[in-house]
Amino acid sequence: MVFGLMACEDFIGGDINADPNSPTSVPVSAQFPAIQIAMADVYGGDFSRICGLLIQQVEGTARQWSSFNQYSGLTPNRFDDAWQNIYENILNEIKVAKISATENGLNHHLAMMEISEAFTLMIATDVWDDIPYSDGLRGLQAISPAFDTQASIYELIYARLESGIALLSGNAGPDAPGNEDVFYQGSASNWIKAAYAIKARGLLHQGNYAEAKAAAELSFTNPVDNLAFQYPDANAAGGWYRFNRDRTGDLEFHPQMRNLMTALGDTVRLAVYDQIFNTDHTYFIPDFFSEMITYREMQFLIAECAFKSGDRSEARTAYINGITASFDRVGADNLEVYLANQDVDPGSNNLTLAHIMTQKYIGLFVQPEVYSDYRRTNIPTLIPVFSRFIPVRWDYSSDEYAFNSNLIEGSVDIFRDRVGWNR
Repeated sequence: MVFGLMACEDFIGGDINADPNSPTSVPVSAQFPAIQIAMADVYGGDFSRICGLLIQQVEGTARQWSSFNQYSGLTPNRFDDAWQNIYENILNEIKVAKISATENGLNHHLAMMEISEAFTLMIATDVWDDIPYSDGLRGLQAISPAFDTQASIYELIYARLESGIALLSGNAGPDAPGNEDVFYQGSASNWIKAAYAIKARGLLHQGNYAEAKAAAELSFTNPVDNLAFQYPDANAAGGWYRFNRDRTGDLEFHPQMRNLMTALGDTVRLAVYDQIFNTDHTYFIPDFFSEMITYREMQFLIAECAFKSGDRSEARTAYINGITASFDRVGADNLEVYLANQDVDPGSNNLTLAHIMTQKYIGLFVQPEVYSDYRRTNIPTLIPVFSRFIPVRWDYSSDEYAFNSNLIEGSVDIFRDRVGWNR
């Protein structure tokens, strides 16, 4: 029967089995928002919750999250959803969209996909280290894809960012992006800023402080520039609202962070963060801004890099900018009182890396990047919950162990196997 249909198609021409009401290709403009929302979902979902738990901003208090909190539950199946979303809903869709954008000369759409791919690859390799990429999106042609080293992934990330910046600096093509771009509504200038912010983050991870600072200075100039997605309402709510609605009691604000903020007199921001994690939480609201990379992160990054270079004055300026942006994010109005505390603002001469990283830790509440910061600097001081060590990476997905012959079950030690830039 199959051979008969194939022969019939060859004779008649065309695809006689195609449904004209169900197109086999999807326009880039339709793929674009789905990819972006998938990025916001995974980064503001599994990445935010697991990283927030590991660096003790939130605490697992019930059901399986209690075992995650003690690390015993961080088995490979715990990471299945994040892995699947990264590969199936983002990277594979980006690959398809890039082919279509290239064929149709949609230069700015292609650029934005390049930058989105760079962001996604970075968040993946930062928690999983080596990951499949060269063979990872070839379907049945590579059912056991080889793993690319983190160093090669980072080279690819920078290449994608440079490609995106170059394309955005030229002609958009026959159809410029518009409202289908749910992050920036097609703004080429904002995407270029985001590309430099992502580059700065990566360079910081690798210890290239001067280059990271230079990239950050070409990125966001105020919080309006943030790479973020605002969810519309309770019917299509942000990840934290959905989690608190469906899994009430599983996660709560962490006592470690409460004690840290209390000691600094950080009462107003603490009141915003430290509420029962349910649908009444006034920070984790339905129309939550899911932030992927922000102005305040860049200011704290500049502060760290300037501090490392010995410019304490520039470091303090950026440090204060980062704190100010954090206060603005939560609507806090006691900034002057807070900065009058010598433990918060000791002046340029007495500013330390601990000041900068502690305030970044507070200011980037439930932002996954703080997990990378902690692994790089060991600031703030955290006490492991149920072992001698806080996990320094994520395990691979159980599906990868089951179907990829390049992995052996139990080959990853989440407590000792540091990712490439953290060795």
